[in-house]
Amino acid sequence: MRFQLRSLFRGPPDINALERNGDVDSLLRLLTDPNPTVQRKAAEALGRMGEPAANKLIGRTHHANRTFRIGAVEALADIRESRAGKRLTDLLLTDESTEVRWVAAIALGETGGGGAVPALCTALKDPDKYVRYGAALALEHLGWTPASAEDRGYFLAAAQRWDEIPSAPDVPAAPFIHHVHDSDPEVRAHAVEILGKLGTPDAKVACDLVLRDASGDVRWKGILAFPDCGIPLMHLPRVLSKRKRERKSPYIASFLNFFFLGLGYNYLGFWWGLLLFQANVTAIVTLAPVFGAVTLYLISYLISTVAVAHTWYYVRGLPDL
Repeated sequence: MRFQLRSLFRGPPDINALERNGDVDSLLRLLTDPNPTVQRKAAEALGRMGEPAANKLIGRTHHANRTFRIGAVEALADIRESRAGKRLTDLLLTDESTEVRWVAAIALGETGGGGAVPALCTALKDPDKYVRYGAALALEHLGWTPASAEDRGYFLAAAQRWDEIPSAPDVPAAPFIHHVHDSDPEVRAHAVEILGKLGTPDAKVACDLVLRDASGDVRWKGILAFPDCGIPLMHLPRVLSKRKRERKSPYIASFLNFFFLGLGYNYLGFWWGLLLFQANVTAIVTLAPVFGAVTLYLISYLISTVAVAHTWYYVRGLPDL
């Protein structure tokens, strides 16, 4: 907090002057400045300073502050510091921050080094799609060629080049069965769609998982894909029936709309539900001295009864799948 207040009263630091004076330590401190623009300019300045900055950056790539680690990696990438390869691969494979792993992948594509390609190949299976995408672009930048059809599948999925996968020779199902476990529903949907296009019986192992997916889009992609993989249509409804039910409760929505008119609609995802609630409360408070609170509450509950009936039939009419 004291550092932020000093920055506010002193104005922005003169990064150009610090660079001219070779003040690496001050620039390093600015990597944790509260202003993202200052952070970026400090990293760029360190990148232009070359070896004097690299010597200190390499030893601090595992700094406790995330923004410092990002800035340090950016600077090392600008310097093309190959000595940082081991540090960057450690960050790519072990750092808890998605952003740090992502920037480390991009940096390895710039700096290269003996361990860069194996680490980037491992990162094609990273839990986060941004890290996988960065690793795919870095490998492409380094001129890497997949050694196997499975590697090609992981690479194309990481690069988000889904359209190229069905036409790639001998691509196995394993990379896409792996991706049906992804945290991103869009990735899961793409993976299921590819399994259908590949038409491989190996996809059967993913059927139960996909049809129980929380995303309706993923489940529907599975319905369309799995018959092409040799899974009988008769098998699909039974598996779908075991999924966790995600539909909103008509009881909760109706209760909220009766006692707190509008909040039931807000519970269902309608943004104007909160406005309706506020308008109802404001009308009662404003008009109560004129018409009496009892009269206004009776009118409000009469409107709420209509809203309850509408809410009940609306929710019951929503698709169950």
